[in-house]
Amino acid sequence: MKGYQETIKPDNADSLQEVIHFQYQRMIRYKGQWHMEERAVLPGYVFLSGAEKAILKRQAWEGKENGELIVTPCEIPYLKCLCTEGSLVEMSKGSIKSGVLEITSGPLRGREQLIKKIDRHKRTAEIEIPLEGRNRRVIVGLEIYAKQI
Repeated sequence: MKGYQETIKPDNADSLQEVIHFQYQRMIRYKGQWHMEERAVLPGYVFLSGAEKAILKRQAWEGKENGELIVTPCEIPYLKCLCTEGSLVEMSKGSIKSGVLEITSGPLRGREQLIKKIDRHKRTAEIEIPLEGRNRRVIVGLEIYAKQI
């Protein structure tokens, strides 16, 4: 999380097992070449594992005042099953054949039903995941390398 200074103070420091900030990989083109970059899946969301209550203090470099956000415990987020390593949702790859999407590699393989919208130019997909008792749409990386009609 660039541009932020973070301090996490749980009630019991020994109970905190993991702090998760989900990111996804995507391809972006600049200077005539494709580059892999990582972006936040859920900007403003931080998941704490093992802590019952915690307070997240965040001071932005943009000149905003210090704000406190109470982070409440929740079930293990669905995004965790899409992560192959840590809290990173890797880039998926696939093709479209006769109007049917087929993911050939990556965390979305076998989960095509999650995909609600594809942006082939940005190489991203909008997926729907359960979060806080309702469905929420988030962006993840998806490269469609072939489209056959």
